Amino acid sequence: MSLPQDSSAFVSEPVSIGKKGQKVSLSFAVSGLPAGSNPVVGVFDKQGKIVGRTEWQSNTSNPTFAKQFNIMHANSTLLTFSVYNASDSVSATDYLGGVTADVKTLLGNGGKNEVSEGGITFAFTTAMENKGGKKEKKPKEEKKVDPAVAEKLKQKLIAKVDKEGGKKAQDIAGLRDMGGVSYFHVSMEHCAGDFELINIAMEAMNRPCPEDAEERRGGADEIGKVLVSYNDDRLAFVMNVPKNLHDKCAIKDWFGAFTEGFDVVMEGESTEEYMAGWIKQDQEKGIFPMKIRDDMINRGFAFLKAKSLVLDDEDDDDEMVFGDDDYDM
Repeated sequence: MSLPQDSSAFVSEPVSIGKKGQKVSLSFAVSGLPAGSNPVVGVFDKQGKIVGRTEWQSNTSNPTFAKQFNIMHANSTLLTFSVYNASDSVSATDYLGGVTADVKTLLGNGGKNEVSEGGITFAFTTAMENKGGKKEKKPKEEKKVDPAVAEKLKQKLIAKVDKEGGKKAQDIAGLRDMGGVSYFHVSMEHCAGDFELINIAMEAMNRPCPEDAEERRGGADEIGKVLVSYNDDRLAFVMNVPKNLHDKCAIKDWFGAFTEGFDVVMEGESTEEYMAGWIKQDQEKGIFPMKIRDDMINRGFAFLKAKSLVLDDEDDDDEMVFGDDDYDM
């Protein structure tokens, strides 16, 4: 095979191999050649017939070839890639080595594969065109939501959160009246880690409840509580210790015990009555919102128990901590 000086047209024009199947583009680089090589690679089919070659390069042991091969690939296409140390022609004595690979195999691993033999490595880049030459589908555009519809959905969610907060307030108020416990960890179902919604729930809990109300909600304004809510990305919490309980428990102490051992991002301004924060999910550290919620509630409960602000488990048959499944709303 003679090797005249390659023209720019030769380098830019791809080699087509085969007639049937799905079109696959392939290019490669070679490493491990002797120093000072003048390499060129011939590509052979499974019958040993040459079907194309790369451009000829000079004085390099690690060439990256610009020549692209377009292969019509069906179930299996076996090709041999032989590299020669060429001058103005190629003969068997110029052979340096080569590899044999199936195009189907080269398409695996995202089309990035290395094949080595005899100390020479071919690094292949392979890609398959869409079947039938169809254009790639454009990602679907997000549907625009009518602002009026969005506002209606938001108000519906706020009403649901308000109802959840009000009803859970009545439950913890009832437990306080029966057992004298004034501190609770409350898991919120509908807030989804959103501080705006958690604060709406807190307001609903602290709203006075008229004695003659047809549906009793709220009435937990003199009860210490931390509302806990999570989504896929974070665990959020808002703590409230009303003034009537300050002599028994400082909010910063309860908050510190509740969050001990975690990197907390504080939310808003902290006061003697309110503190809020959140913890970001971190898979590498094993921090998952749903899991750490239970850990933190246990720490908060242990703190309250040590201060004799909640009953021992053996003395109390009621559930002090409300979870996501306590209400059907």
